[in-house]
Amino acid sequence: MYNFLAKLLNFIESSTDHTNSDIIIAEYILRNVHEIPNMSIYNVAEACHTSPATITRFCKRFENISFKELKEYARTFIEFNVSEVLFQQIEQNINDDLLHDYYEELQGSLAETSQLIHSKELLKVVRKIHVAKKISFFGVTFSHVIARNAQFKFMRLGKYSVAYSNHENQITEAESLTPSDTAIVISFSGETRFIVQLVKILKERGIPIIAITGDKQSFLAKNANDLILVSSRKLECYKSPIIEEISMLSVINSIYLVYSIFLNSLE
Repeated sequence: MYNFLAKLLNFIESSTDHTNSDIIIAEYILRNVHEIPNMSIYNVAEACHTSPATITRFCKRFENISFKELKEYARTFIEFNVSEVLFQQIEQNINDDLLHDYYEELQGSLAETSQLIHSKELLKVVRKIHVAKKISFFGVTFSHVIARNAQFKFMRLGKYSVAYSNHENQITEAESLTPSDTAIVISFSGETRFIVQLVKILKERGIPIIAITGDKQSFLAKNANDLILVSSRKLECYKSPIIEEISMLSVINSIYLVYSIFLNSLE
C-alpha cells in the first residue's frame, strides 16, 4: 500500500506548478488521508476549492479508478499503517536492551551478508557495470530509496545510471533497455508482483539482470544472470525493513567500493 503514497508523491514531485488542481488534490489527500474514507466527493471538492467533476478526473488520471475506489485505497493504506508495528508483541518483550538487541541483530545481518559476498563474483559484476552503456536500478518502496542512492553513487563515478520511482516509468525504462545495458534489480523478497512483472520484461528483452535479494529461491534470484545475496534476517515485529535495508545498502556500497578501485586500476 506504499504504492498509494508513492503515486501521490509522484504527482507532486513531477510538477513545478503547485497551483495545478491535481497537485492541490494530491496534497490534500496526503495531509488528510485518515479523513478521506469518511468524506464524500463533494466534501473533498469543497475542501480543495474545486468541483466534483475535477475530483473524478483526478481519480482517473491517478490510477484510472473511481472516487469510491480512491476511498478504499485510503482505507487500506490506513489499515496497513495501523499494523505497521506489532506493538503488543513488542510490549511483551520491551526492556532496556531493546536498542542493544536491534544493533546486535543488525551486526549479525551485516556479518552474514559479508560472508555471502564473494570477491570474484563482485568483480564479475563490476566488469559488467563497466562495459554496460547504461545501468538501470530498479526497486520499489524502500528498495527504490536504495536504488536512487546507488544511482547517485555511480553517476559520481561517471557511469550513466537511472533509477525511476513510479511503476510506470520503471516499466517504460525496462522496455527501452537493450542487451548492451544492464539492469540491477533490488528486492529483499524478490517475489512481489511488480518485481515479477519487471523481471519478465527484462528477460524477454534479453537484458542482463544483476539481482540483490535475500532469497536465493525467489523469482528474481532464479531469473538473474548474476546474484548477490544478503542476509535473510529481519525483524518480524516490523513491516518496514529496518534490518534488511541496511544489508542491501551495504551491498551497493561494496559494489561502489570495488568499482571505484577497478576504475582507478585502469588509469
